Amino acid sequence: FRGGVIAAYGFTGTLPSLALERLKGVPIWVFHSADDAIFPVSCSDRLVDSLRKVNDGLSGEDRVKYTRFDRDQEGFTGRVRGHSTGITASKDAAIYQWMLSV
Repeated sequence: FRGGVIAAYGFTGTLPSLALERLKGVPIWVFHSADDAIFPVSCSDRLVDSLRKVNDGLSGEDRVKYTRFDRDQEGFTGRVRGHSTGITASKDAAIYQWMLSV
């Protein structure tokens, strides 16, 4: 694949070194909301930090992009509050322009 879009990353945020090496140079855009009631935003924070470190020094503008919302953009509440970033991302024309550019 030429790029990836990740919404509300729920793994620990710490990838094995082999996974990081395989993702090195792959454009990735991560979306997450700070009020996510299912997966802590800290998982995406760690993921983005590790991806940016492995890509440090590589050419290419915004190889790892991160859109971190303060609150749920779709108005979800309760048990799913903050977990709608995939919907929000899919409504943004910029994501499609980005995907076509990678």
